[in-house]
Amino acid sequence: MRIAFWSPMHGSGASAGATACAVALAAEGKKILLTQTHYGMNNLELPFLPPDTGPGMLESRGMDRLIRIYKAGQLTPASICEESIDISENLKLLPGGRQRAKEIYDDRHTRDIENKVLDLAHETVGNTITELNPGYSQRTLKQIDRTDILVICVSQDNRMLSELMRDPKVPKGKQKTIFLLGMYDRKSRYVAHYYTSRYALLRGQKIFKMPYLSDYRDAINSCGVFDFLTEGLECEWTGDEKYFFTNVRQLAEEIGECL
Repeated sequence: MRIAFWSPMHGSGASAGATACAVALAAEGKKILLTQTHYGMNNLELPFLPPDTGPGMLESRGMDRLIRIYKAGQLTPASICEESIDISENLKLLPGGRQRAKEIYDDRHTRDIENKVLDLAHETVGNTITELNPGYSQRTLKQIDRTDILVICVSQDNRMLSELMRDPKVPKGKQKTIFLLGMYDRKSRYVAHYYTSRYALLRGQKIFKMPYLSDYRDAINSCGVFDFLTEGLECEWTGDEKYFFTNVRQLAEEIGECL
């Protein structure tokens, strides 16, 4: 399955949501390849890698290199594995690279090659989770159209949600659509129920949540996100930690039923 995490704008928790979901699904035995299509390395890769990882490691492998291999006529399923980083037995990380230039990736020819690389990654691993570049570029909209499951990541931002609900702009294909409130604050006045009662597009839908948790942010910043999530998913928690991991499991279960 092709799973995409997308947001209308930066800062809506798409990276944190994609990361938590990928680790949770891998912990359940699902084969997952995690990648991103930002115009430069974002906050998806480094939280999985040792703190002393040099920039050269990511500059020399990943999506950028796979596109060059494709242009040379040498792309094979083995290429996907060689350019990915094994995080665990079930989870591979395909770096987006550091040398992306917007004018290059918005070129239609390169965009088509990138989609062919993503297709091969899907065929090779079985399930891909891609954090898409936010916004409404033709490149992003094309990738949304090719997904099986689209996770729309939004924050508790009334202006952003009002605009999205008024004019979604995303292709209305056959993909399953999930709404995820990222960096969720359950103490806010604007909780999930507020939005489901206000917007017709959300009425009757289950809204998933990725709660803000300081320890999760610390794990991302200290490059310990994999251990934090895998260990946390196995523990019995109380308080904010219980609320966080309960919501991570619920999102992973919703997606996992389709895999």
